[in-house]
Amino acid sequence: MNEEDQKLPNENRRPQVRRRKRLKFSFVLCVVFPLLIGTIYTTFFASERYVARAGFSVRSMKGSSGSDLFGAFTGLVGNSSTASDAYIVLEYLRSREVVERLEEDIGFRRMYGDEKVDLFSRLWVREIERVVKYWERRIDVSYDPTSQIINFEVQAFSSAEAKQVADLLLSYVQELVNTLSEAARQEAVRYAGQEVERYEARLIKILREIASFREKEASLDPSVSALAQIETVVGLERELIELRTRIEILKQSLDADAPSLRVLQRQADALEQEMAKRNGGAMNTASSGNLSQQLMRYEELQVEKEFAQKAYASSLGSLETARVEAGRRQRFLAVYDKPALPEYPLYPRKVLYPVLLSVFSTVLWGIGVLIIYSIRDHIS
Repeated sequence: MNEEDQKLPNENRRPQVRRRKRLKFSFVLCVVFPLLIGTIYTTFFASERYVARAGFSVRSMKGSSGSDLFGAFTGLVGNSSTASDAYIVLEYLRSREVVERLEEDIGFRRMYGDEKVDLFSRLWVREIERVVKYWERRIDVSYDPTSQIINFEVQAFSSAEAKQVADLLLSYVQELVNTLSEAARQEAVRYAGQEVERYEARLIKILREIASFREKEASLDPSVSALAQIETVVGLERELIELRTRIEILKQSLDADAPSLRVLQRQADALEQEMAKRNGGAMNTASSGNLSQQLMRYEELQVEKEFAQKAYASSLGSLETARVEAGRRQRFLAVYDKPALPEYPLYPRKVLYPVLLSVFSTVLWGIGVLIIYSIRDHIS
């Protein structure tokens, strides 16, 4: 009995011993071994990465409004164009266009795919989409909506290359902001310019119609011509009446063959002929086109001309106002932190990375052990 009692505890201990051995082995395999490999790689093989940074803001010539000041205090961004431009710059720095321009200017694939760079940090893909994904891991961009300041950090495998890339990025952003500013200015002036062209064409058309009307009617102003003709006829009629009055008076005291009466009679006949001629001309004018209709058409043309002149002058004023407003809305890049030559590689973090790796692997190992033990207890 005593021997059997001694054997039972030993038999019960064997599964526990095996379990502990498995735990130790799994811990070494899942925690110690990855930590050792990661520490060796980070310390001896990982390529050092230098960081160059820059900070700037997209500003406008136009002063901040009350809503912008409210947004500055509350941290809420309104629908301001400068905030929109800032987000455009943010996406542009991570875009394919930037990668392609870096490839043209400095040979991006060659620089980041150098054989001196370790395998895990090296750019070894050639497809542009995968190159862009690689670039997104080498640049860090941030934006503060309150101050509207943009910061970016770019990584490279030498300090000179990091500064060179950062300088190029800053110049690319400057060109982009200038392009956005010019596009906004042209858009603001474009509509006003179209209005000026439209009203100018309308004014020219009216002036040509007036010139054609004057040439057709052989008169600079039909109303003035008609008035002058009427005044002439009225003057002739008045003079004729005076002559006839004098003739009737003289007939009472002189003979009909008196020289003075004959002279006055000849003058009266001449005035009648002149009046008949002018009345005939007026009738001819009336037969070729009604004078009242001519006057109405001419007045319509004059009203249209006056309206076109006022509209054209107003459009010129609107164009000048649009140009001034476009100048006030012009964007510019305010750089407060220019790229500098880094002196110390910030990556890889030779202490932080192993610590994070140990914590991460330990947590995963613990979760895996708990899952396995819960499944075993559920089965048993």
